[in-house]
Amino acid sequence: MNLTPRPRDLTMLLNSDRTDTAIPEPVDTEKPESGEGWVKTSVSLRASTRRRLKTWAAAHDMRIQEVLEDALDSYLS
Repeated sequence: MNLTPRPRDLTMLLNSDRTDTAIPEPVDTEKPESGEGWVKTSVSLRASTRRRLKTWAAAHDMRIQEVLEDALDSYLS
């Protein structure tokens, strides 16, 4: 078994016109009313969806994680 990492071509990343350079938001350490703590997870979103989510959250003085928590809670109820 070969454990040597494969070389990766990073040319595409280096030459992209990606403008998303935002610093990740800090995780809120406050416990929600239910007493549960926050856990980290990772999801992939389309750039346009993330932009709309971020805009909506800012317009409503909320954090992205709060919007997602509320939306998922409503959807899963």
